[in-house]
Amino acid sequence: MKNLQKILSGVLALQLVLAAGLFWDASARQQAQAQQTRLVDAETDALKRLEIAGDGNSVTLARKNGQWQLPDLHDLPVDSDKLDTLLEKLTALKGNWPVATSASARERFEVAEDKFRKHLKLYTAEGDTPALELFVGTSPGFRKVHVRRAGDDAIYAVELNSFDLPENADSWLDKTLLAAGDIEHIEGPDYQLRKDGENWKFADTGSEAAPAVDPGKARELASALEKLRITAPVSEVPEVEETEVLVQTKDGELRYRFLHADDKYYVRRSDREQVFEIAKYDFDRVTDKRHDNLVLVEREEKEQTAEGDKQEDSEDPAA
Repeated sequence: MKNLQKILSGVLALQLVLAAGLFWDASARQQAQAQQTRLVDAETDALKRLEIAGDGNSVTLARKNGQWQLPDLHDLPVDSDKLDTLLEKLTALKGNWPVATSASARERFEVAEDKFRKHLKLYTAEGDTPALELFVGTSPGFRKVHVRRAGDDAIYAVELNSFDLPENADSWLDKTLLAAGDIEHIEGPDYQLRKDGENWKFADTGSEAAPAVDPGKARELASALEKLRITAPVSEVPEVEETEVLVQTKDGELRYRFLHADDKYYVRRSDREQVFEIAKYDFDRVTDKRHDNLVLVEREEKEQTAEGDKQEDSEDPAA
């Protein structure tokens, strides 16, 4: 009986030790969460400039008249969605316990002043003094990087990706810069289309009833212009023949000129001086459209044409 009491007392003592350990662990976690350090304490609305350096390159994003622009790239607009995503991630950065604080760890985790993967500067006022500097280094795991604030020894592992901080201007450029938006009228080399509800029709020339428009090809043309994406600005383009397309939107008239030279494809728009490079896919979707191939070909006519081609191929040339 006494042995049983000793065993039960031992089990009870063990349970008390385990309960105390669990309580201490939960308490320690709560205390650690309460002591989390906010790494970016600058208000995003107050930001005037961002500078990102890395891998021998650097880029500047500057706010001018309420719009973020690329000073080193003709003051072209920044992709606002991409920038907003970055700022949201930065303001959410919080460090718990530092993974290291020594000078040697800065080199090892690549968050030193002279050895880093990315160097970010945030400015809230004019001048050369940033409100905050972050050194972004190696990755300890999926979607995590080591980060250190300038002037601080603490190195933290936080949720961020190095590719959220590209150091070249082309990566920050708003690729939808020349997208037309909702189009009501399109005028090409030998055709005019107007939108009628959800469909497209040939504009009435006043001579005779206009033929029906192939809805698939018309939608492809309109979509190519409404969602046109550029890849990068270019400084010089050879003098070549241009395909001109005029579009009418609710906001006014836009005139596009598409060019092709040396396996490169370009576009310029009447409201901007720059010429931009675009993908061949987008170039072809606009420039291969003419009146004849925009006309709807009825199924019966298609079948007759196909049958005629088949008969011609089957004829004996020597007959």
